[in-house]
Amino acid sequence: MGVLADVSGKGISAALLSSMVLGALSMEFHSGTQPQEVLNRVNRLLCEKSLPYQFVTLFLFLLDPHGTGQFISAGHNPAYLFRSATGKIEELASGSFFLGMFDSASYESRAFRLDRGDILVVYSDGLTDAQNQREEMFGKKRLLQLIRQEAPSGSYALERKFLQAIEEFTQGMPQTDDITFVVVEKCQ
Repeated sequence: MGVLADVSGKGISAALLSSMVLGALSMEFHSGTQPQEVLNRVNRLLCEKSLPYQFVTLFLFLLDPHGTGQFISAGHNPAYLFRSATGKIEELASGSFFLGMFDSASYESRAFRLDRGDILVVYSDGLTDAQNQREEMFGKKRLLQLIRQEAPSGSYALERKFLQAIEEFTQGMPQTDDITFVVVEKCQ
């Protein structure tokens, strides 16, 4: 299982919200609850316990050893799936709401599959929103271009290229958001 979540805000209130989400997810998954019900429950908890302006975007995925999986995106930016056999990039997205916005929101999982050499890229908006000294954003176009160019060389090469490209683009400029990404490759 993999989860990448991004909480709204900064500081202590965001850290507390992040801790609450992490604890709730951990407790629910340890009890064997299905992923869509986990997010339904966490959403209701956040609607009840968090401040009105707080919310969480989240991309959750589960994979078995054979590459069969499911994902749920709760208002998170799309993940990208590089297909090694064709060189094409698929977008994994859904129309679900952020967690903590509407207590009646419902979350559904969607199926996907990783074949040998395929790479899944999940990232926070801090990556695409990273700015250089001219206040230009790194953007989705650069991200997709990096995936297209480097994914054929494998996940390790792609990870290194992400880090290098962000460093070269931002030139050490302080960023206002975290830059987080997860790269998963099916090797067998």
